[in-house]
Amino acid sequence: MITDNLFIRQYGLAECSVDGDNWYDISEISALCSINNHYCAQNLDAVLKHYNDGHIVPVEYILYRKKRVLD
Repeated sequence: MITDNLFIRQYGLAECSVDGDNWYDISEISALCSINNHYCAQNLDAVLKHYNDGHIVPVEYILYRKKRVLD
């Protein structure tokens, strides 16, 4: 995946995985859309807080987490 483009730099990066071991960069907006669609009927605020705190959020068979930015 090419991650050096305006869309991703503007919105940031998340990571996704299907096995919890191998993580791949995706746009954070894509991750947040998936999380929102999956958890919208539940307590979405709590799920987003969990995500923003850096924890893994499962959405069906894909795991999402906020990408750590190294200074």
